[in-house]
Amino acid sequence: MLIKELQDRSLPPLKSRKEMSEILQKEVYGYLPKAEFEIKVSDPKVIERRFACGKVIYSRVDMEIKANGKSHSFPIGRLLHNDGKKHPLIVYPNFHPIGESFYFPIEELSEYDADILFFCYKDAASDDGDMQNGLASLLLPKGQAEESDCGKIGIWAWTSQRVLDYGLTLDGTDADNVCIAGHSRLGKTALYCAMTDERFKFVLSNASGCAGASLARGNSGNTAAPGTKGRGETYKDIIERFPYWFCKAFHKYAETNIGEDFDQHYLLASIAPRFVLVGSCSLDGWADPRSEQLCSVAASAAWNNEDCTKALAARYIEGGEAVLSGSIGYFKLTSQHFMSRHSWRRLMEFIELHRNETI
Repeated sequence: MLIKELQDRSLPPLKSRKEMSEILQKEVYGYLPKAEFEIKVSDPKVIERRFACGKVIYSRVDMEIKANGKSHSFPIGRLLHNDGKKHPLIVYPNFHPIGESFYFPIEELSEYDADILFFCYKDAASDDGDMQNGLASLLLPKGQAEESDCGKIGIWAWTSQRVLDYGLTLDGTDADNVCIAGHSRLGKTALYCAMTDERFKFVLSNASGCAGASLARGNSGNTAAPGTKGRGETYKDIIERFPYWFCKAFHKYAETNIGEDFDQHYLLASIAPRFVLVGSCSLDGWADPRSEQLCSVAASAAWNNEDCTKALAARYIEGGEAVLSGSIGYFKLTSQHFMSRHSWRRLMEFIELHRNETI
């Protein structure tokens, strides 16, 4: 049933990583800004020393970025081990300010063998069409003057890359095991960030849905998996509500609900041979978990691993299940649209399973 449904969607065949990345930048997300910039990071301020019996310190720094004669500062939270060892590093653009734990169970995360740098995405640039605030004003001083200038997803991805620049200066960072993680619109951001920056070995896209890890072809707005609430979001829906997330060239696809010669499996496949983890929520009809799993199956051929494809395509995954053994993994939570502690647990399992594998 799964394979038949995938075949019925008549997806365009995969291309080279370079070709797929170029198409998606030109037609969907835009190109990242090329501005010259300088970064300055403040001394850390300790917030909590008692996590993990004192083995992990929670602190914050302020990052100032200068470009095009302007500057902008924003805080970065740090959850770092102090044991003198190297640890995987996760960069996490979050929805909530430093100090709030929604989507980020901070004490529980301190128990895992990973360091985390996180920031509130709105501290980088507002989530609206205003291109004259935050880092958007530095990086796009003329706004989206060109059809292929990136939108806010590009600004948040660029910011995540600058946070990684900083993370790679820290003594405890295992530079061979760096991850970008995000939920919902920030899951789209994480995928785009990893596509354009090969330093990220791992990426987690949690419930990223339309224009993220969910196929557009075959999704007429009513293809969400049985039992989910609502229907699957379409290109038309997302362009009408959030046009500023994307480049202007993408707006034309509101009429067709699909791309002329691409679909979202290109986004996942463009990250190969690195490691991609896609998470769905069983009650999240808007993100369309059925189309997210199908997208993962369609992209899996980019890893040239038949066993990985078979595992993903064997059947539709139920809530609470996960397939993590391949270079592209998939899991589904029994939940609504949410980045829960269970999402984080799956990510940590995925990193631990593959951290010693070379690319």
